[in-house]
Amino acid sequence: MLFVHSARPPIVEIDSESGGVYVRFSDKAVAKTIERQSDGPIITVDVDREGEVVGIESLCFTEFSLSQILRQASVRADRVDLSKARFRPAASSRSAAAA
Repeated sequence: MLFVHSARPPIVEIDSESGGVYVRFSDKAVAKTIERQSDGPIITVDVDREGEVVGIESLCFTEFSLSQILRQASVRADRVDLSKARFRPAASSRSAAAA
C-alpha cells in the first residue's frame, strides 16, 4: 500500500482519445514508476525520491471514479478531500484541440 501524504486536492487530467487519466497529487519530480496489477485498466503510480505518491496514471477507462482509481492502484489518500479535485483535459488533448 502506498500513501498520499499531502492534503492538497488532486488535479485530474483526462485524455478522452486514449481513455487515459492522470491523478496528480504533487508537482515533485518523479523518481520511480510502479506498475500495479489489475484485471481492468492499466495502472501505474509515480513516486518521488522519498517514496511519496506524485500521481496515478490509468489507461483504458471508459468511465471512472477517483476512489476506484485509488483502490485499483493500492493507494490511500486519507487526508485528501477528493470532492475538491479539479478536472482538466490532458496536455495532449489541449494541443489537439488548439490545432
